Amino acid sequence: MPAALLIAVVVLPAAVAAIDLLTPLFADRERLVDIGPWTRPCQDFEVLVPIYGSISYLENVEFLRPYGSRVLLCTTDSETDEFYAGLMSVARAHGFRVMRQEVREAGRVTGARRRVSGTVRDCLIREALRIVRAPYEVCIDADTVTKEPLELLMGAFRDSGRDFASVRLVPTGAPGLLLRLQRHEYRLAMRRRMTHPWMVSGACHIARTEAHLAIMERHSLFFQGNDVEMGLLGDALGYTSTHLRTEVLTTVPDELGPWLRQRLAWAGGEFRVLGVNAFVLLRHPGVLAYGLGITIALTPWRWHSVVAFSWPLLSVYLVYAGMLAVCDRRHLDWTLLCYPLYAVVNGLVLVPFGWIWYLKMAVQDRNAGVIRVGPRPAAVRSAGR
Repeated sequence: MPAALLIAVVVLPAAVAAIDLLTPLFADRERLVDIGPWTRPCQDFEVLVPIYGSISYLENVEFLRPYGSRVLLCTTDSETDEFYAGLMSVARAHGFRVMRQEVREAGRVTGARRRVSGTVRDCLIREALRIVRAPYEVCIDADTVTKEPLELLMGAFRDSGRDFASVRLVPTGAPGLLLRLQRHEYRLAMRRRMTHPWMVSGACHIARTEAHLAIMERHSLFFQGNDVEMGLLGDALGYTSTHLRTEVLTTVPDELGPWLRQRLAWAGGEFRVLGVNAFVLLRHPGVLAYGLGITIALTPWRWHSVVAFSWPLLSVYLVYAGMLAVCDRRHLDWTLLCYPLYAVVNGLVLVPFGWIWYLKMAVQDRNAGVIRVGPRPAAVRSAGR
């Protein structure tokens, strides 16, 4: 086989696949924290749960129940009477606290449909952090639970000496092909937290209260990409991150319509972070080159490769599927053969619409989502970080 053909058919596909699949080999082990019998529990924390739109979103009440008054349900002052009645009933039954915050958002509609844009969620968290008195806090979605008790997660985080932490999300929902494909997708995505622990997940992230508040004071409040923005701001401000090797269960869409709506919004958030705020990612050139360069800028080239089918394209599929099977060997099933095609839909169909969805959300919410780092807080400078 000629050298040029060998490179085109084998080497390049393997290199592209390796970017996604082999990142744990380059992980900074000092920033990875395991949780086990040796972990000393920590009780000095509060739990922030943003909940608005519909009381039906509050799915983790039983998980939150043991934490009683440490739980702060964060909602707005513009919900329905029915919503408030349900929320207060839950709060009284379990000893939870409730924060009702005035939030004014352009074009906001209260209802049962989940929002995929807006500033409400981050406004609520920012205001809640101003009244938290515990040194540590965990922000968790209303449909998310952790496998280990929060006391252990917070104990491991406290002992790490870091300022904020990412975790590994595991999708849950109605059994089916879409859920199984999303589980493969999330396992791949979570691997990146091992090399970039500042890539916190919006569904659950842990922080020192002081650090989180300093970050949120500078946050653009743009919903899509808000979790990555938090990590980027924290890193730029000199706060340190870690990755807790624990599983956190979160509900994902189990029907095509909600999934498509979510992914188009995600594509908009990706464009917002990688394109509009590329200057902030200069501190992470590898992430910027892969995200903006390969994922977004090379979309026309990938489309050309698909339309003008060639044997190297088949090689890309075989190499990617094979490496995925090796890396995800503990979860082998026939859907792994479908995953490369699922990834193609994400990369070729949804990503090109990212800039359109970004503009749609930016105009609707009157918020361009520009990340402004500003000066480092005095507490960080004096700590010598």
